[in-house]
Amino acid sequence: MPQRIAIIDDERSVRSGLCNLLQSEGYTTEAFDSAEVFLSHPTILGEVALIVADVRLRGMTGIEMLDKLHLIASPCPPVIFISGHADDNLQRYAIGQGAVAFLRKPINVEVLLAHIQHALAP
Repeated sequence: MPQRIAIIDDERSVRSGLCNLLQSEGYTTEAFDSAEVFLSHPTILGEVALIVADVRLRGMTGIEMLDKLHLIASPCPPVIFISGHADDNLQRYAIGQGAVAFLRKPINVEVLLAHIQHALAP
């Protein structure tokens, strides 16, 4: 069974592009337009192997979502953050909070895939 990756981004084009890319690499994907929609899904935390999320989302931020995940999910799925508006302090904070990677948009596809493969390695 392919590993399921959740994509959380409020930009439809980013969600679509990441879903298409990851599906072409053999992953299954589930896309969400906000952290709130993702967290309210009744079974998603038991189904996803990894989360790729934008840091700046409408409503709850990606960082706030990660903090909440640490409270409600044990273990917390690995999270890769993407952002077009990041600074070094935010990047350090996200990694310090447990994110496995923090990538700036436009995303280098090879780097993203390498982080995913590493995070999902047995």
